[in-house]
Amino acid sequence: MGRAAWRLCLAALLFMAGCGSPELASTPTGAKGATGTGGSGLKLLFVTNSNSDWWNAVERGMSHGGEDFGLAVEMKRNDRETSGQIRLLEDAISRTDVRGVAVSVYEAEAPGIADALRELQRAGKAVITIDSDIAPDAADARRAYIGSNNVHAGEVAGRAAAAIRPGGGKVCVFVGTSSAANARDRKDGFFKGAGDKFIPLEVFDDGGDFARASSNVQTAITKYPDLGVLLGLWSYNATRIAQQVKASPEVRERTSVVTFDLDELAVHDLAAGDIDATVCQNPYEMGYQGVRLLKALIEKDEKAIQEVLPDGKARDTGVRVIVPHADSPVFKNKEQGDEVITIEDMKKWLEQRGLKSS
Repeated sequence: MGRAAWRLCLAALLFMAGCGSPELASTPTGAKGATGTGGSGLKLLFVTNSNSDWWNAVERGMSHGGEDFGLAVEMKRNDRETSGQIRLLEDAISRTDVRGVAVSVYEAEAPGIADALRELQRAGKAVITIDSDIAPDAADARRAYIGSNNVHAGEVAGRAAAAIRPGGGKVCVFVGTSSAANARDRKDGFFKGAGDKFIPLEVFDDGGDFARASSNVQTAITKYPDLGVLLGLWSYNATRIAQQVKASPEVRERTSVVTFDLDELAVHDLAAGDIDATVCQNPYEMGYQGVRLLKALIEKDEKAIQEVLPDGKARDTGVRVIVPHADSPVFKNKEQGDEVITIEDMKKWLEQRGLKSS
């Protein structure tokens, strides 16, 4: 079995088995965690929507994809602004070394981002989205999307909330920007999956600012004394919610915490029981398959494109639910097809693969 085929099998087996105030940051080819070299002369650029450590797992997948497919890869991390993401994309237009671009769109409806993606295409570069897609009416700005089906992920989170508190409750939502496609889809999916016993109160945007993310939770707790569920849509929201809620035993007693993704701090929060459930994606697979697809698009390899995109448009990398302990009521959702594992099993999975987040 060739190395690329081995990686593909490994990625699938790993998933089934167990599965900021950020600054503008770049991890170039050859840097730790994002190496990728080969003789093809092709270079790929990945542009994130934030700088949380969740992206480290994407970067690991990119690195392995670069090694397996003979490409140089580079990740640039956004500075929590639409304008910053547009600037990174515009910089890539004039870079003759960059042949393909993958982007996690910060604001799905932002016309400037769609325009920049179209300019990249006109410059002859392959363009895809990962993790968070562009708005449906701007789908022509990219060739395909790789990542979770975020509506489905939201439904899984909603079912987890319903299992944790069958009586329902009032819900506050926390996210970097509610205009991101993944945020919108996760929120909508959550309320669909949770059912009509769960009532939305307010969505708190933090703009990717960690301090604001924490203060938003404080505001919600004070503003809504009958708050029942705190829902964190982006990776860093999880630990900010957990830290604020556990500070008051009374608040923790009456609320449930449901989040998305699993960054390094959230691993400890889940183990301590300060998060009741998190819906975890497969960021490694997003990075690896993103490299694989961009190479196929650049080389116009229709067979390889079909392998990555069976429907020609998107690749769903799947989700699973991580819970604090084996007696979590969320385990009953396995009967509905949801994958559920404990944080202890997930920690073993992370350690075995040299990862701290997923």
